[in-house]
Amino acid sequence: MSYQKEYVFFYYCLEMKEVLRRLKGKTNFVLVDLIGKYNSNKYRIEGAVTIPYDELMDRRRELIKYDEIILYSNNKACMLSKKRSVGLTLAHHFRDVKVYEGGIEEWMSAGLPVEEY
Repeated sequence: MSYQKEYVFFYYCLEMKEVLRRLKGKTNFVLVDLIGKYNSNKYRIEGAVTIPYDELMDRRRELIKYDEIILYSNNKACMLSKKRSVGLTLAHHFRDVKVYEGGIEEWMSAGLPVEEY
């Protein structure tokens, strides 16, 4: 007989002001844009590195040198960064992975600096 189980996973979130503080500081972190050029996207947060969602797990070794990893995608409704945060933490044992939920939409709406691809 088959059955269903429910699991609950937690992920840590940062607000825009906290991301800004890290970008202005000298901490050893990386801000990762998971969107890339998906859906004709042209922008990323200035200072972020792009590792598209579907490449992140294969390229996770690029993140080992950082003390903190901050992932972002489109907006609060988008689940990409949340799923990858849980994957990096549980499956690959990264210690300090966070999500900037507001994503590129909130960032650009606030008029903060972006880079064009």
